[in-house]
Amino acid sequence: MIEITGVRLVALDRPGYGLSDPKPGRTLADWPADAAAAADALGIGRFTVAGVSGGAPYAAACAAMLADRVAGLVLISGVAPPDMGWEAGGAAEKLMILDRLPGSAALAAALGRRLVLGVRSASLLRALLRFGGLPEADKRVLAGDLGIHVLDSFREALRNGPQGALDDARNYARPWDFAVEDIHAPTIIWHGTADSEVPVAAAEVYARLIPHARMCVKEGEGHFSLVVQYNRNIIASFFAIAERYVLADVTPAARTFPPAGE
Repeated sequence: MIEITGVRLVALDRPGYGLSDPKPGRTLADWPADAAAAADALGIGRFTVAGVSGGAPYAAACAAMLADRVAGLVLISGVAPPDMGWEAGGAAEKLMILDRLPGSAALAAALGRRLVLGVRSASLLRALLRFGGLPEADKRVLAGDLGIHVLDSFREALRNGPQGALDDARNYARPWDFAVEDIHAPTIIWHGTADSEVPVAAAEVYARLIPHARMCVKEGEGHFSLVVQYNRNIIASFFAIAERYVLADVTPAARTFPPAGE
């Protein structure tokens, strides 16, 4: 838990997750309209959009398709477009392969939901730490209460079924229905070199495709440890986008980005 001022942070459940109803057949390009509708309802005009892990493609879609409203884009440990060579060796590769094997995605999602909902978080965490193939950086940050909170968030996401995860697997693995190259908003890409879920090569793909993108790659950090160790810096990058590109006088918090040594 960190205290911040000057940021209005809004997190949306994608269709099929948590409290959001499924939207059969949804694609990545459907999401920007949902995000824009939410912003309209909240009275928000322009905004910076961020995506973590599997949320990155959806954030990227917003930046590409809502160019008049998205002031900046922050991608954190993000899944990148398929068939560009970044997937090898990561857990994301297994998720994307599921879409290409008939029936396997639904079976895996159903089993995963039963496991997450049917096993106590503490027991599931012990198994994850022992058999999950996580880097040491991730094991350290997940070993305590944070690991329980992470698993509880998975439980909440799957409360009404696996449809959200199934739709995501399909959307990640198939050709994306928007062009990442169309993103012209200032973009900051965060990734850890030890990420075993989404290899750091995914960040390099985004950096090649997006004009004006800046990479912040952290040595030895994993998929979970990155946002724990650098949460203040990541939030500061939102301020940095505002100060440097929107020409707004926001907050001295932006001075902590980029981190020392960048």
